[in-house]
Amino acid sequence: MLVSDLDGTLLDRRLELDPRDVEAARRAQSVGTPMAVATGRMYRSALPYAQELETRLPLICYHGALIQELPTGSVEGAVLLRREVPSQVSLPVLELARRRGWSVNVYQGDELLVDRITKDVEFYTSIAQIPAVVAEEPPLEERLLQGTTKLTVVVMDQAVFPTVMAEMAELAGARAEVTSSIPGFCEITAKDVNKGAAILFLCQHLGIDPQEVVAIGDAPNDLAMLEVVGHPVAVEGASPAVLEAAEWVTMGPGQGGLAAVVSHYQLDRADVG
Repeated sequence: MLVSDLDGTLLDRRLELDPRDVEAARRAQSVGTPMAVATGRMYRSALPYAQELETRLPLICYHGALIQELPTGSVEGAVLLRREVPSQVSLPVLELARRRGWSVNVYQGDELLVDRITKDVEFYTSIAQIPAVVAEEPPLEERLLQGTTKLTVVVMDQAVFPTVMAEMAELAGARAEVTSSIPGFCEITAKDVNKGAAILFLCQHLGIDPQEVVAIGDAPNDLAMLEVVGHPVAVEGASPAVLEAAEWVTMGPGQGGLAAVVSHYQLDRADVG
């Protein structure tokens, strides 16, 4: 199986896939190498890219908090796994972020909810390509009592962001996972939710040995994924920890990095594996 992250791994500055990568993904799948997408994005934000790559496997979204099959025609894909951040964690996160003046994204029913539209929120939505909805009645604190698939504290000021990560990690403690996919996005999921656990779940669901998986990533949130597969791959410019965990390094977004991985591991050859 081939698994790839999206942002920082496959998507270029225009948030587009390289045609070489699309063709290679389709070619690999045509000879029996299944492909999955593992991303921190919302399901409906990641879905167009999975469809362009012609993947057929369930989508791993929200860093593994949601694993959902692709739709068939007008029929929504079945949810295989969903883990929500409990209110005992999310409410203190919201309270701290409000005190600090930081923007917080809440996700319910694959909808993006915020207190208000700020420049940080607008930056986030420009990448996710999903509009934010201002939660008024009921407000965010009431909605969080029902759970949230993920929380994202968005602070694009890079001088402040390390403080955001440190304070949120201290607040969450052992009760939740805190990671980052893009500088400026502090992302919080339920305890033990990460891309590595999601890959193991999907492998068990499909009857695939994790040691026969090639996974590609770039950011801290990809590290858990690379640690559980047999063939971890980083892209050029990835975080130091990801580069250290990789057995091979490929080109970055817009440079045919996925196509190079398919060729290097001969994933488009029916007689391999």
